[in-house]
Amino acid sequence: MRSRKRGIAALAAAGMCMLALAGCSETPTQEPISTSTVVLAADGSFTRCQVEAFAGEDYLLDELESMIRQEVQDYLGGGAGDGSAVAVEQVSALEGSKEQAMVALRFADSRVYEDYRAQVDQQPCRLFYGTVQEALAEGYDLEGALQDMKKGTPLTSEQLAKIGDKRVLVFEEALQIRCPSKVLYTSGNVKLTEAGYVDGTEGEGLKYVVIK
Repeated sequence: MRSRKRGIAALAAAGMCMLALAGCSETPTQEPISTSTVVLAADGSFTRCQVEAFAGEDYLLDELESMIRQEVQDYLGGGAGDGSAVAVEQVSALEGSKEQAMVALRFADSRVYEDYRAQVDQQPCRLFYGTVQEALAEGYDLEGALQDMKKGTPLTSEQLAKIGDKRVLVFEEALQIRCPSKVLYTSGNVKLTEAGYVDGTEGEGLKYVVIK
């Protein structure tokens, strides 16, 4: 977030991004978010919880929030979807840390997310969410990327054909993903945490996750 890197500072108000969200396991969790995370909801919306470092005392919390809301308003005012395409969910200091802040924005779908990251944050990235069939139609190489998590073997075209109606998430940013249902298959460049979240912080290139 280009205009905020200097100024997420002097955030006196406390508060953890305690989002009541379902993890990537079958059991909903309410674990606090302490690292940059994208939460995928059942309706296909995405909430990006961005953890950023303090860099001085340039802005108070209310000033930071005002700046973020203005960025969102300017984006929507430029014709980028309706008023519900992007929403500010939370701006707060990260509890237990004097050097980190949490900014949470909700995006209506993956295309809005991609567009906002490119236009406002100036950090273009790939994010796709749809069925396996739709991903294949858009040219994603799922056969070469997805693997059986237990066996560690790539999925065949026959196996992909059987899960054509399942939902697949494709992303390339280095972050964690919290999904609304159980993870079935992933690419080899991501792993699951003990809590069942998708960890894509270390892998490079496009990352793939198929959920139940």
